[in-house]
Amino acid sequence: MGLGVLPLLLRLALGLALLGGMLMVLSPMLAEALLYQPSRGDPGRPPTLLGIRGEALTLTTSDGIPITAWWYDAESEGGDTPPMILFLHGNAGDISHRTPIAEGLLREGLSVLLLEYRGYGSSGGKPSESGFRKDARAGREFLLGRGGDPGRIVVFGRSMGGAVAAGLASREPVGGLVLESAFTSLEDMAGALYPFLPSVLFRRLKGRFSTVDLVKEVRVPVLVIHGAEDELVPLGMGKEILEAAHEPKDWMAVAGAGHNDVFWVGGASYFRRVASFARDCSRP
Repeated sequence: MGLGVLPLLLRLALGLALLGGMLMVLSPMLAEALLYQPSRGDPGRPPTLLGIRGEALTLTTSDGIPITAWWYDAESEGGDTPPMILFLHGNAGDISHRTPIAEGLLREGLSVLLLEYRGYGSSGGKPSESGFRKDARAGREFLLGRGGDPGRIVVFGRSMGGAVAAGLASREPVGGLVLESAFTSLEDMAGALYPFLPSVLFRRLKGRFSTVDLVKEVRVPVLVIHGAEDELVPLGMGKEILEAAHEPKDWMAVAGAGHNDVFWVGGASYFRRVASFARDCSRP
């Protein structure tokens, strides 16, 4: 090897070392930048669903961030307050994209609060995991004001929202927890999506959006739902979350469903299962 080649190799090695160092420093920020895919702007007025007019809300979090939410109050039977679903959506879009799920839950007699995260839709602030926890608590506080009993509240977290929901249920009294298409952790998810990158980069994401760790602290009934053909979050992650959860817990794999069409493929039986779980676990 000629001496003239050595400086080139040294520069290449130095460049790779610098690139690796930058990735090590930036990996959490890069991962979260890829994770958050919000729709920004006013989603409009909440539509009327099954004759129930949606109520547009502005909630204020403990750190002073105004966030939007749509509230659908189901008719109560016999004077009883029906279970109330606090729905925490995934990483993309806004609450206007979740009205089909709200409609299906309303059809089963459940009240629904569609919560918008900070930095999504017309909510203020910027997305962050710690901020999402405050957003979820603000939603729970609203429901407490409407129902008065935390046992009537069932937290429903989908995909990224699974970690937010599990975090809330592990820290605040609620009646039950539903996790749909949730990933075990951001570290695991990054490794699954980018297997060609060094695993050491993903270790810096340890503890971020870690549904599998948070669910271990939950002491209320848990229902884990996953699309059997999920092309984004492996089915095995859902099973790992189920394994980590305490009893009582239940599992629902929706045959033929991918990541985003679980409710659509599951149809009426999917919504009946969620409603049955919500009624069983929501106790005064």
